[in-house]
Amino acid sequence: MNPMKIFTFNYLSRIIVYLFFTIVIFFIGVVTEPDTLSYVGLSVITPPGYGTFLFVFRKVFGEENYFTYVLVAQGFICFLSCWYFSKVLDENFRINKRLLVLVDIILLAPILIPEYLIVNRIVTQGLAYPLFLVVIAFFIQGVFKKKKAFFILFILALVTIILVRTQFLFALPVFLLVLGYFWIMTKKHKLFGFLVLAIMIVPLVVSFTQKSFNYLVHDRYVNISSTGLQVMIMPLFVADADDYKLYKDTKTQNYYQYVYQEAVNMQLLDDFYIPSNDNVFHAFDYNYIFISYEILSKKGRVYLFPDDPDSIDSLIKNDKFLMTMWMPLLLDNFWKCVDLYYKNVEHAFGGFYMIWLCLLVLLFSMYIWRKYNNNLALFSCFLMLLTFSNILIICLVQHSIGRYLIYHQWMLPILLVLWFNEQFVKLKY
Repeated sequence: MNPMKIFTFNYLSRIIVYLFFTIVIFFIGVVTEPDTLSYVGLSVITPPGYGTFLFVFRKVFGEENYFTYVLVAQGFICFLSCWYFSKVLDENFRINKRLLVLVDIILLAPILIPEYLIVNRIVTQGLAYPLFLVVIAFFIQGVFKKKKAFFILFILALVTIILVRTQFLFALPVFLLVLGYFWIMTKKHKLFGFLVLAIMIVPLVVSFTQKSFNYLVHDRYVNISSTGLQVMIMPLFVADADDYKLYKDTKTQNYYQYVYQEAVNMQLLDDFYIPSNDNVFHAFDYNYIFISYEILSKKGRVYLFPDDPDSIDSLIKNDKFLMTMWMPLLLDNFWKCVDLYYKNVEHAFGGFYMIWLCLLVLLFSMYIWRKYNNNLALFSCFLMLLTFSNILIICLVQHSIGRYLIYHQWMLPILLVLWFNEQFVKLKY
């Protein structure tokens, strides 16, 4: 077939794919979640990025129907980022034009999957998912092309995405590892030394920005994202009634006994798990939101601030109080927590064999990269490190559900397409 006809056919195929996803987006319409109100209200416990995004649309388009405009904006941003990411992959790995359609479908799939609906839901995924693609695209462009402009864009995008969703702090160790390696190997101290320093400063910039935002909006110079509450959930789930003795002061002992008894009354702890065809993780997964919100957040604030449990001060002080409690409880129930953590990680990967598959892909990629200096192997290694980093860090403080895992689930399918393209497909341009 004429190369021009092939190009036109595949270009039109990609347009049809994007049009199909556009129709699906408007057919489903706006979907709000319980978390949506936290972002609309610029809550002190949420990062400022997405709430500010919604605030701008509310001011420009009014209170009534601005969610529709948010949906359109999220759709446009998602399409643009997926298209750009595909373009970057094509530039660096010369993907067969027919396979680019498959790349588009894989990247756009979270728009369609009912568990995600990233464009339709008015939550952080609508910005975080496309921003993550952009961050990775800028990073690999900088690494492969050694151009400062891409690295500057990468740093700006990285700060932005963490202000939208602090989960992406998980990526910083991976970026530091890759850039540190190139710094050592290339001896380009100005370029890679600057980038390593910039990434190390990113958490400080994000923290300062969030504190300043909370001071302007809530008159509280604090940076709080329910960290104390999150780290306390797993130890409490496996704890015992007499663990209150771990604490020396009476207030903490009484607080522990109060929230523990409330959790027992609702049968939320592992003592009430009845083994069947599943494991204890599923009980933890099902009860996570109840332990988090109903017990540690609501009941905890009621105990500490019975007169005003819904105030900003109660949110802040309850979280700080939990931060002082979690370490003794974790250490006392360490092996139970380790067992539950492993089951959480196993579920996040999709099973024991998927852990080994991802590990083998990582090790194989490292070997090929070091032996043949292959860019695809480097990219594969980079994506697998991001996958492991996301899962291993998230599972410390969260249950492994889709909204935390969506950001790496496209990586293995994309790598399979790229390896297939390199090994078996004859490129025609």
